[in-house]
Amino acid sequence: MGIAALAAVNHDPPRMLEHVANFAGVDHDSHHLHQLVAKVAGVSAKQLATIGFGSFVYAALFAVEGVGLLMKKRWAEYLTICITISFIPLEIYEILHHDSTAKIVMLALNVIVAVYLIVRVRRERHEGGGKDGNEGHEKKDVTDRERDPRSAPAPLGIASR
Repeated sequence: MGIAALAAVNHDPPRMLEHVANFAGVDHDSHHLHQLVAKVAGVSAKQLATIGFGSFVYAALFAVEGVGLLMKKRWAEYLTICITISFIPLEIYEILHHDSTAKIVMLALNVIVAVYLIVRVRRERHEGGGKDGNEGHEKKDVTDRERDPRSAPAPLGIASR
């Protein structure tokens, strides 16, 4: 999306969209295609640049979140919560201006997911965590040898000196 928006900045976006639709085999008489072309025709070069830049920021943010979650980092869980909550005001705005059942359901699901994530992260933090990157939040079992190597008995078959 970002590449397409930035590529369209110095070109004719409706004409580009028609070429892409033609390449993809979309019917030229399609009602949806005509609606999309009409919407794209009203977009300025500055708006296209903003959409392009925003798409790259959005993609980078979700890539960082995904890598953090794969690495089981606590900060990625907090980032996921922040991202999920950040959509709620936008969804409320959309409902106030263009009410639909689907938008209300999406808002309810987003709130449920946000509450679930908050409860889960708080519970894990209070239980001791168990994830990597939880500095100060997890309990660590320390053996006698790790505390003071001299205090632990020598392994069997090896004489202490």
